[in-house]
Amino acid sequence: MLQVNQIVEIGESYHRVLWSSPHTLILIDINDTKAFPVPHDDPESLLHLIASEDVRVADDPHLSLTMATVEAGSKAEEIRDRGWRIISDLVNDPSILSPQSRGPLVELAVQKHSTTKQTVYRLLRRYWQRGMTQNALLPDYHKSGGAGRKRKQITKLGRPRVVLVGIGCVITPDVERLCRIAIEEVFLKKKGRSLKKAYLKLLNLYKASFGDVPSHEVPTYRQLSHFYRREYHPTEALIKRTPKHVFNKDIRPLISTSTVETLGPGSRFQIDATIADVYLVSAANKRRIVGRPVVYIIIDVFSRLVVGVYIGFEGPSYVSAMQGLANAAENKVEYCKRFDIEISPDQWPVAGIPDAILADRGELLGHQIEALVSRFNVRVENAAAYRGDAKGIVERYFRTVQEQFKPYVEGVVEGPISKKRGGKDYRLSANLTIDAFTRIILHSVIWHNQNRVIEDYDRDVDMPDDLPSIPIELWKWGLANKTGRLRSFPHETVALSLLPRKRATISDLGINLFGLFYTCKEALAAGWFHRANTGRPGSVMASYDPRRANQIYILPEGNPTNYWVCDLSDRSRRFRDMNFWEVWRKQKSERATQAKAKADANMSEADLDATIEEIARDAQEKRPKSTGESKAARTRNIRENRTAEKDLERAATAFAPPKRSKPKSANVVPLKTDPSCSDFRFPDMVETLFGDDADDE
Repeated sequence: MLQVNQIVEIGESYHRVLWSSPHTLILIDINDTKAFPVPHDDPESLLHLIASEDVRVADDPHLSLTMATVEAGSKAEEIRDRGWRIISDLVNDPSILSPQSRGPLVELAVQKHSTTKQTVYRLLRRYWQRGMTQNALLPDYHKSGGAGRKRKQITKLGRPRVVLVGIGCVITPDVERLCRIAIEEVFLKKKGRSLKKAYLKLLNLYKASFGDVPSHEVPTYRQLSHFYRREYHPTEALIKRTPKHVFNKDIRPLISTSTVETLGPGSRFQIDATIADVYLVSAANKRRIVGRPVVYIIIDVFSRLVVGVYIGFEGPSYVSAMQGLANAAENKVEYCKRFDIEISPDQWPVAGIPDAILADRGELLGHQIEALVSRFNVRVENAAAYRGDAKGIVERYFRTVQEQFKPYVEGVVEGPISKKRGGKDYRLSANLTIDAFTRIILHSVIWHNQNRVIEDYDRDVDMPDDLPSIPIELWKWGLANKTGRLRSFPHETVALSLLPRKRATISDLGINLFGLFYTCKEALAAGWFHRANTGRPGSVMASYDPRRANQIYILPEGNPTNYWVCDLSDRSRRFRDMNFWEVWRKQKSERATQAKAKADANMSEADLDATIEEIARDAQEKRPKSTGESKAARTRNIRENRTAEKDLERAATAFAPPKRSKPKSANVVPLKTDPSCSDFRFPDMVETLFGDDADDE
């Protein structure tokens, strides 16, 4: 049996059930403006049609009206309540559905409420067709005004002007086209300007299209603003005006969390770097400012536990990321001991490799990370460019850890340095060394792991209520109740596997990598460097640490657990104690010097060739044309001719001292002296210098 208020689709019309009983069924067409309740002749047959799907029960199109909330004291509420007072007694009387009783009942309502029959019938029809509730009598204000529909403009719409003269501009399709061009070329751009600038563009377009028009007859800024709000959705404008990487990072809706993608501790790590907002000094000379350090942090996504760090001056790159990953696999008790920090294994119980690592594109992108993927079965995930939000957990920790040390240390970055009005250079107050700064970060990391309450942690449904959202507690609970995905490997093996690799060539001079030659006792014993080739390989894969060029590492079997340490040979001694970046800079400088010298040599060699050619041509020109001798006569006495020429050469080149000229006698000038003085010795100056003191002696 059908229920009252159900909608039945019969043919192309929709009917609402007003009364339902085993033998009586009263319906009304909900779309007919002149409809009245009509009894159905055969309710049983209608049920059979519904069962056979020839007639179907449809959804109520007026359900939203039934559930609408009416603002108290509004005009809509007043109209609804007034209509309800008129028909409330009628709709509660079942006899109103009968045509014979309906007329007298309507007449009584007309007299009681001083209204008209048309009004009563209109209210009854509205009540029956739109859901049989009080809200069915609400006015259709949502249809007023033609919201979302364009109006045909013949004259200017809107209120008439009060201050400005004239009628104003009618927004025709041609003017709308100009509005659209101005908005899309000026306002809806990645570096879009203001809507006011778009309005100025519209004025220029309008003048170019319609000629000189009085200023009071051009489109107004309000008209352009109305057109923009009507034609463009705010979200569409936001997407078009915002650069894609900024929208994805800062504006796009967030509908999930990072924790959803993890299965337990060690399932996924996030790694990222930042340049700390503090200047450090050299440990060797504390008056020497060495700049800001780089801090790499690796965090377990499930527990928010910091699992690895790198603190140093190596810029954000694969090299520094490699050290952070190696630290994640290192025993933290031994690591902290190097900085005079004593911890127990339970305070930082992480030494292993995860299932997946999420990093920036530049750091773990390319063949260098292949060893991590192939040997340790780690899935490397690279965040898209400018998508720091993909690593939101580690990004947020950077701000937290810097907020902890900034109030207490000197040399903190404070903003632009002002040289006017006595501005202070915060760099000059730096006093922390890299070791002191590292100890600060490590203490902060240990506190975070042990005590930080993650207030916005996304808890799984199976987590108990008494489990605090502290990283170490989440880590321990995850290991006990979730899938622990952390794999343990020797730290030395992990560190060596993460070193970049390159194929090195082998010759009798040594193992050549980047133009540097290396030797090792294993290669010498294998006879790789004998000048008589004894079957040495042409090349071998070598691992190298870019921070130190003194040694490289050969994996003869491709296994990082068995490797040869190769030392720099004397042939490359000028590169000793350098890092590879310094080596590459020095080699580049040497190549530039050699290239310039070679270019200069080529120029001078061209001058040499021209000189030789000129001498040869001169000799050719001075050669006698004919001597009257035969060829045999000219070649017969070559030896005697050579001997004679040699004698001439000896005579010309033999050493002979230059002839000395006879010295001329000098003029003697007599000295005019006192005849009484015959002693020409140096005078005794003692008496003159010391006076009476000399006499006292």
